Amino acid sequence: MEGQFAVERLLSADAAQEAFPCMDEVPTPWPEALSMCRAWASRNLGRHLEGYHLRDAAGRVAGQLYYAPSEHALVPYEIEPGVSVIYCEWIHRSHQKQGLGRQLFSVFEADMRSQGHKGILVEATDQEDLMHQRHYLARGFTLIHEAGHRKLLYLPLRQSQILVRPMAPRIRPRRGTPVEILVLTGYLCPFEAATQMLLLEVAREFGSRVTLRQEPLSPESLQRYGVADGIFINGRQKLSGGVTEEAIRQAIIEEL
Repeated sequence: MEGQFAVERLLSADAAQEAFPCMDEVPTPWPEALSMCRAWASRNLGRHLEGYHLRDAAGRVAGQLYYAPSEHALVPYEIEPGVSVIYCEWIHRSHQKQGLGRQLFSVFEADMRSQGHKGILVEATDQEDLMHQRHYLARGFTLIHEAGHRKLLYLPLRQSQILVRPMAPRIRPRRGTPVEILVLTGYLCPFEAATQMLLLEVAREFGSRVTLRQEPLSPESLQRYGVADGIFINGRQKLSGGVTEEAIRQAIIEEL
């Protein structure tokens, strides 16, 4: 099976226009969000985003692995230079459990070794469909930090330990009106971006009772807020990707 697939590195803005094939598993209800994320990937390729695609014999992208060097990674951690930081990894459901995830990761790991990277970091989870930690523990990663569902794992390449620490969130909860909504738009995940776009529509219904501020993800926003993305309603992160319009409306009403 592995011989029918090839791993290629993303080297051009055109290749980035095929990014996030995870949204192609089913007809996506978020074409605008997917388009915006691919445009972001094209602009940031080679700095805040690098990656690999897995292609089948027909040329279709069947898997993805996106990462950035720690010097440019947009993640809520302070990390020493020379470390590879995985953003996300995915294999199409129809091709899972065929060794293709191992094939994709092996090419990535070999490249990071040849480039002299100290090791590989990934923020996994204990949630079944969201970068589950067991996949990385099986590859030799070890747990170095955890907070809630988030599990920070490290795989040494040429350095057994590295300096890394989570940033302190700097968004203070508040009460009262108008309700303040802060949207940190990262565009590293169409699933999250779609919810953020839906929020903008719902927030308009409340008129002057809601104030809305959008901030694009950047090194500066990471330092300012200590978090990489999310929707904060009166300083509380209450929504995640994939929630319904009614759930967004209810989260705002609760603050009113």
